[in-house]
Amino acid sequence: MVKLLGWPVLMVPGIEADDAIGTLARIAAQTGHEVIISTGDKDLAQLVNERVTLINTMSNEKLDVAAVQAKFGVPPERIVDYLTLMGDAVDNVPGVEKVGPKTAAKWIAEYGSLDGVIAAAGSIKGVAGENLRKALDWLPTGRRLVTVVTDCDLAADIAGFPALDALALRPVDREGLLDFYGRFGFKTWKRDLEGAGRGASACGRGRSGRRGAGGSGRHRQALRDRADA
Repeated sequence: MVKLLGWPVLMVPGIEADDAIGTLARIAAQTGHEVIISTGDKDLAQLVNERVTLINTMSNEKLDVAAVQAKFGVPPERIVDYLTLMGDAVDNVPGVEKVGPKTAAKWIAEYGSLDGVIAAAGSIKGVAGENLRKALDWLPTGRRLVTVVTDCDLAADIAGFPALDALALRPVDREGLLDFYGRFGFKTWKRDLEGAGRGASACGRGRSGRRGAGGSGRHRQALRDRADA
């Protein structure tokens, strides 16, 4: 269905999806694009910069640079350090025992970075300091595991890579969608698409170069709106 809507689908064997996303986001931002990543995964906050924004379509939360700082207490460039200290249960990455978001953010603010925290480990007091010293040998591994790779070689999967032209939005396959909706019982979507097609045809009479484009675009936007809702 996604392909029929004209969205390119990228499936890369042997790498994490986050690493493919990170690589594409880096290249797109460096070539002047505004990048929006639809995700609820906090790991990807490390990718945020002036051109890269996260949007969680389930909650409508938007994370730009300022919002990352406000939510996590650290800037995007310190998210890796933050996650290394507190760990990530979703990805089965242990951090420093009994160190949560507040302590991780506090240490990073006080010592500047994970490396600064490690350097100051001998002077950090209390149970948290003891646990930090116990975790020192693990922390480099933890940092590697939570770091999103942004330099994957996708040449075998994207024609013309590192150019991203092959990932451009394609026209909606209207006939394919109508068949898909009919076969799988998406009656409302089928009716919406049929109505959009009739409207586009009426508007397009005498303007053959634009015929049908409006209906497909509106249908694609309607589906995005349904998914976001």
